[in-house]
Amino acid sequence: MYVKSERAIYTHGPAFLNIMAPYSRGWRYNTPDIMEICRLAVETRYWPLFEVIDGRWIFNYEPKKYVPIEEWLVKQGGFKHTFKPGNEWMIKAFQKEVDRRWYELLDRCKEVRGA
Repeated sequence: MYVKSERAIYTHGPAFLNIMAPYSRGWRYNTPDIMEICRLAVETRYWPLFEVIDGRWIFNYEPKKYVPIEEWLVKQGGFKHTFKPGNEWMIKAFQKEVDRRWYELLDRCKEVRGA
């Protein structure tokens, strides 16, 4: 985080840092679970770790195995309604959007990854 912040501060022109900061009251999870919530956000590909430097899209971390989005959602009380019978479509739609964004990011990072 320090290196990323320093790079942003000393970049000539605009810079942007998008940082995940879970909010236990709003997200309704147990405060000691904050690291697990953040880890699952990355592992489910909901919160990919990447940067753009001089127009080049670069992955900082790619999850090794597929983790479905419901593993992240189930840890948060704010998504409890998506697990009720009849709401399965919500999780499927959420997963579909996460996958769409992930594959779009993969395409943007291809040239750097050598694909």
